[in-house]
Amino acid sequence: MQGAVLTKLCVMPNLAAHLLGSMGSRFSRVGTLKTSNTLGLDDDQSLYSGFNASSEIELLAVTTELSLVLDCDTPMIFKLVPSQRPDQVIKALTFDLVGGLEETHFADGHGNQCMRALMSKGASSLRVSFEGQQIAAASTSLGHFVPIQALPVDVLPFLQPSRYCEADQFLKITREVLSGTSPGYEQVARICSFVQNKFSYEPGSSRTPRSALDAMQDTAGVCRDFAHVSIAMLRSISIPARYVVGYLGGLQPQDVHARGEAYVGNRWVAFDATPGLAPGERIAIAIGRDAAEVAIMDQFGPLPSSSQMRVSVRVQDPA
Repeated sequence: MQGAVLTKLCVMPNLAAHLLGSMGSRFSRVGTLKTSNTLGLDDDQSLYSGFNASSEIELLAVTTELSLVLDCDTPMIFKLVPSQRPDQVIKALTFDLVGGLEETHFADGHGNQCMRALMSKGASSLRVSFEGQQIAAASTSLGHFVPIQALPVDVLPFLQPSRYCEADQFLKITREVLSGTSPGYEQVARICSFVQNKFSYEPGSSRTPRSALDAMQDTAGVCRDFAHVSIAMLRSISIPARYVVGYLGGLQPQDVHARGEAYVGNRWVAFDATPGLAPGERIAIAIGRDAAEVAIMDQFGPLPSSSQMRVSVRVQDPA
């Protein structure tokens, strides 16, 4: 039986700032490249189970460029390099850092690829480019609810409330929304439908991170808000859910994009509760419990006096 999450966990990292791209970024968009997509869905929901609704999965060429001007030497940690995952292949990866010292690459507790550097006073830049492609997976439309005692140990942290996903406050409304549904994948689909019907997607409407509870007081938001709400609802009924930041082909204006993954049917199933988006190929950069754990840039000092981010995602022509 699915139960409530009873213990609230607050995560308050001691960071000067979190710069979160389209999910509340202090970066300004400079340019975009439109992409096409071929991923089809069986219904009108933006629910992605394995990304394989299309028989042809396109290869995406992704480039992200950061330009910074700092008033003093500033330690920073970047998360812009995607990891190899069972559902994606990354190749032709290049990483160019200008103005950074003591560069160190490492994986964090969730396996995300990170780079730490002491960024020098003045102008500096970072450019990451790669080619990425999703890997087709079997359908998960019948994914069942996994009892807590059967969950892998590394999945358990994604049951807990977190800084922006107050799962312990969502049980009542979640039960109302899910009335008559079967435990598991059907509940993921119903929650996505609820979020898409409640909210409208308005890029730029939410500049700073806000929690799922705060987002529920509004009727519009950005992808970060929709991911937080759906994740909090899933955790409230003991379905593990995690936050994913990455890229979406066809997104306009082009930027990094947030979605979620739920653990049903003994594996992680991707979903996107953002309303009104056309389906497109997706590449993941980082995962975490919420947006606080997947900032594309953590800085330990004053904000940059100037900062810009340019994102380009396009379909790569076959060789």
